[in-house]
Amino acid sequence: MSEETVAPTSTPETACDAKILFRQLKPFPVIDENNNFKIETEHFLESSNQIIDALACFGKLFSPIVRDMRQNVQKITDKYKQNETLFKYLEDLILKDKDGNDVPFDTVTDGLMWLKRAFEMIEQFFRSMLQDETCSEQVKPYLKKAYEEYLLPFHGFLAQKAFQLLQLYVPTRSSLLGTAESNSDNLKALGEFLVLFRATLDHLNEFYTKHDLHRTYKA
Repeated sequence: MSEETVAPTSTPETACDAKILFRQLKPFPVIDENNNFKIETEHFLESSNQIIDALACFGKLFSPIVRDMRQNVQKITDKYKQNETLFKYLEDLILKDKDGNDVPFDTVTDGLMWLKRAFEMIEQFFRSMLQDETCSEQVKPYLKKAYEEYLLPFHGFLAQKAFQLLQLYVPTRSSLLGTAESNSDNLKALGEFLVLFRATLDHLNEFYTKHDLHRTYKA
């Protein structure tokens, strides 16, 4: 995905000076009868890569998180490319991965589990910003709270310390979403994006629970 996906253009028509333009991101797929109430793998991968590209604009210090997320997406991509027809839907891909491995949680199933957790942290972070009526420029508390809920329980000492450092360098609200005078459309787009993002994560959580795929070991 090119930088234009998440970076503002230099034309006068640019709606805001935000690092992330949510109107330009591809929403996660709708899960309904049209796709057998499953997640289309290719669509999921495209949306996932765009979210990761957006996170990359947080700065170089966040590169370890970005790299880890990209590696987990790549695990899914590699499996999908083996048989795009058989693995059209993400759930089928995961169940085949589970059935085809004596230790399934060191491969795609494990990668999606960690990717899901990171996405839940990101979704909660942006939702907190969206719901903040004070429009505070300091958004570090939102990232801290989201991390404590979704990743802290599964992180060991070193990972926790690394994340504590990252929290000190989170960009400001206006840097991410645009200035108060110009970011109304971006906020609206963010709200719309989060609807399908959250629905996808809820669906994956239900799927992992149904098939006993959750694991609680610490990284």
